[in-house]
Amino acid sequence: MAPARVVLDRSVFFRDHPLEAEPLGEEAPGVVGGNIAYLLAMEPDLQVVDPPGVSCLTMVRPHPSDPIAQYGRHLDSGFVAAAHKSLVAIYAGAWYSGWYLVLDLASSSPRSFTIPGIAGIGTTVITPLHPGAFFLAELLLSLRRPSKGLSSAMLCLWNSHSSSWAWDYKTSDLPVQVCHAWEVHMSFPVQSRNLLCWVDLLHGLLLCDLDEVRSELHMSFVPLPPNSCEAFDQQRLPNPQDFRTMACVDGTIKFFAMDGFVEGTPISLVTYTLDLDGPSTSWTKDTVLRLDDLWADETYISMGLPRDLEQIEGYWVRNVQFLLSVDTRKTRVISATQQNLPRTLLSSRFRITFDAASQLSSKYHQVEHYVEHT
Repeated sequence: MAPARVVLDRSVFFRDHPLEAEPLGEEAPGVVGGNIAYLLAMEPDLQVVDPPGVSCLTMVRPHPSDPIAQYGRHLDSGFVAAAHKSLVAIYAGAWYSGWYLVLDLASSSPRSFTIPGIAGIGTTVITPLHPGAFFLAELLLSLRRPSKGLSSAMLCLWNSHSSSWAWDYKTSDLPVQVCHAWEVHMSFPVQSRNLLCWVDLLHGLLLCDLDEVRSELHMSFVPLPPNSCEAFDQQRLPNPQDFRTMACVDGTIKFFAMDGFVEGTPISLVTYTLDLDGPSTSWTKDTVLRLDDLWADETYISMGLPRDLEQIEGYWVRNVQFLLSVDTRKTRVISATQQNLPRTLLSSRFRITFDAASQLSSKYHQVEHYVEHT
């Protein structure tokens, strides 16, 4: 049985069709229509493994006999720009001139859509309540120093049910807290509230209500929890995605931080929940798990895992040794694996979660099972 949700490697490689005996000859000139048809002609192959293992999505190039096989050979890979429920949005091509390939993997015959990319950054995708439709969004920022006035944003929105089949653009000034230092580290939707979220893991998040954007764009700002916006030394600071992340979990926005990671003090894994229903938004600290308590966990000890942080923290080592699944509320290790480890460092910028429960019937999905020995 496939897990309800998997951890997906963002890298998507385009591999040759198994019946292609040798590389094709010189490819045809790059024609926009040819590139679109080429992307649509590829087939997804999703290799699903149980978390904490990392699942992998590859795209199989068209059969050599397909006339379109001569196009698109210059495209060797893409990356998962966004994912929501059974939708995966892959960006392929150069920045500001690439294409999105949106896959709906909910059936044995996955549907796919191509959408011209704008920048390929700040992307999120959401599945509205009515079936068969989706929104794809990019957020473009024009950032200024506070002394130069308000920063501004352009929301680029693609509605799959729109008759125009084109991007819709909305512009607006940003809250004063969003200035030149802002950076979009991640984005995700909150479907239960029809919200789109863009996150700076050092400052806070921007929220956009899709129900309101039809008339005008309004962006609201939510700061990170107290004591989470310290003035770090920017020259020595690692990528914040190495020690922080944020996501929508069962309709609730959660913030995860490794307190002490940057400061070099004893590390605690801390989770917060964002309350959007009160008179003002506020964070509640949910759980705190000290790594010292993790080292003492019976399951952890029984697995024979190292107890030295420098041996296991993905930021400090080049070759990741294993992945842990941890229940921070019950302060215990659920499982660990040394299989299906990504080649990249294990920071959240290389991974994304993906709902896989509906993927059992797909002929493209190969579910791998493994037994861990302790």
